[in-house]
Amino acid sequence: MEMKNLSRRDFLKLALGTTAAGILSSCAPSAATEAPAAAPAEMAGKLAGWGWDPLDMSYKSVVPQFQAKYPNVELDAVNVPWDDIHPKLIAAIEAGSGGPDFAAVEGYLAPQFQGKGIADLTEHMKPYMDKVAAAKFAEVQSDGKIWGVPWELPPGALLYRSDMFEEAGITEIPATWEEFTAELGPKLTKEGQQYLFAMDPTFSPTFYWFRPLLYQIGSGYYSEDGTILLGDEKSKRVLQWMIDAIHTNKFALTGIEYFEGPSWWSALKDNKVATVFGAPWMVGMMKSQVPEQEGLWKAAPLPKWEGTDATTTLLGGASVIIPDGPNKELAWKFVEEMLLTVEGNLAVYKSTSIWPSFTPVFSDKIWDEPDAYFGGQAVGRVFADLTPNVPAYYYGKKFNEIESNVIRPEIIKILSGEQSIDDGLSKAVDGIKQML
Repeated sequence: MEMKNLSRRDFLKLALGTTAAGILSSCAPSAATEAPAAAPAEMAGKLAGWGWDPLDMSYKSVVPQFQAKYPNVELDAVNVPWDDIHPKLIAAIEAGSGGPDFAAVEGYLAPQFQGKGIADLTEHMKPYMDKVAAAKFAEVQSDGKIWGVPWELPPGALLYRSDMFEEAGITEIPATWEEFTAELGPKLTKEGQQYLFAMDPTFSPTFYWFRPLLYQIGSGYYSEDGTILLGDEKSKRVLQWMIDAIHTNKFALTGIEYFEGPSWWSALKDNKVATVFGAPWMVGMMKSQVPEQEGLWKAAPLPKWEGTDATTTLLGGASVIIPDGPNKELAWKFVEEMLLTVEGNLAVYKSTSIWPSFTPVFSDKIWDEPDAYFGGQAVGRVFADLTPNVPAYYYGKKFNEIESNVIRPEIIKILSGEQSIDDGLSKAVDGIKQML
């Protein structure tokens, strides 16, 4: 499929995991009587799974191996646009009918689907607790129960133009973010022509930079017990570093729609960006939109924050929920096969490149294959080694509303120079207190 002026949202709908959508059949009221457990060959029925592109395609990739065990089970993989899936899921669950047997949900929206009308998977997940990257349970776990199956956990890494580094005489990545900007900024920034990285103060600064860096430094917006973290010294360090990069040193390219629109792809094509704060799904976009730069990129763990250890963070993600209904045990069997086996995760990755959180899969040799776009580097291994170490994060049921309506507007004002760090964070904290 041709992808002109591809945005992150478009690409995630078309090519990688980041959210989910749905509408169709078979979600019955939670009071429905369940049939006794059956042997695999005896289990029969038709499952409906909802997902946006390419999630529905990933479901189909697992059908052959699933039917080898459960030959009398069919799958209807239903494509539902990302913009529709969450509200339609909520409506179907509240009605007790008209929904899927399982569905993918955006990571930060997953906490909305916990509790009444959703299958409690706590006992089912017990054998897998040490086989899924620990951070991923933040999306599916609350009140001591597990309400979904972890899926995509895209780790952040540093993608960089090896040719630009070589021309500037740079032979290694500095260990910390502070050293990264101080040492590489002057060497790789030529104002108006080339920049260390792109960071726009008004376009998605929380999703692409501020929030992931908060997780990496060991902070966040608030914790599961309601403790507000935003406004701590770590928050201020991250914001000051961003302000310095944008305004003081002018190492950051601004005025672009980072991974979202034509201005970003034009900047990349025009060789204006030396490094990218990237994730596996971004790699697919770059190969599609800037194929002429094959061989010019490399990947490495992120620089640390001084005094900390994390060399990665979270950039997106999705999980799977199973609504209560007569088919929930059969739905569990399919999702288990897809996301909690090595074979299932490999089938999904090979068909759609959706990144797993099931850590046993990373022992497979597929991650060691050379990637021509990265000059023969095994870029898959870079991301695979980082995945189990994604730092802790927490969303909660009101996350989307809090970030969109309370935090992001204040961060934009701070980064745009309209208010101080202290004033902006104070307003954001007051807003969070009113909503938690």
